Amino acid sequence: MSLGKHLTDVFRYGARKHCRGFSSEPVLSQLSRVISKSGTEGLQEFQASHPDAAEQRRDALRRLGAQAEKDPSHRAEAISEALDVMKDPHPLVRLAGLHTLARVCPVGSQHWRDAADLSGDADELLRVGALRAVGRMAEPGDPEALEFLQRAEKDATDRNVRGAARDAHARLLGRFGALPGGGQASMLE
Repeated sequence: MSLGKHLTDVFRYGARKHCRGFSSEPVLSQLSRVISKSGTEGLQEFQASHPDAAEQRRDALRRLGAQAEKDPSHRAEAISEALDVMKDPHPLVRLAGLHTLARVCPVGSQHWRDAADLSGDADELLRVGALRAVGRMAEPGDPEALEFLQRAEKDATDRNVRGAARDAHARLLGRFGALPGGGQASMLE
């Protein structure tokens, strides 16, 4: 991609006084910093990591997931794309991949293991989402998934992650949706 073409794309998609997303730094300042640091080779990285690019990728995945829910013939494509974006450097893109995977995979899918891989992510939303996805995707009563969720609850240092593991475990045991205080002990006791 030529520098001129890339600059045109930056102006068309992201040039505002301040870019949307995580930085209040003007887009041109961000672009100048990338070029001075890594030359024109850094332009692809800039475009891929720019908040607008992440939002476009998330939106495309949401649309594909909705299409796969309506028409199961698109399920394999949606699963493949979801698995691909779960490796994206942007946490919200990974989260969109996780949500899509959980939406389109049938109960009992072995892809729960792919979701479980994100339970160690640095982002708390991804850790919580990964555990909830395991509860949604694994076969009810699956001993491997139940053991994974028990270990996740025990090892969690965060209350939200612990709660997600506990909820997912209850779902796989068929107790999902039970009212709080119903006399059910933690799975650790």
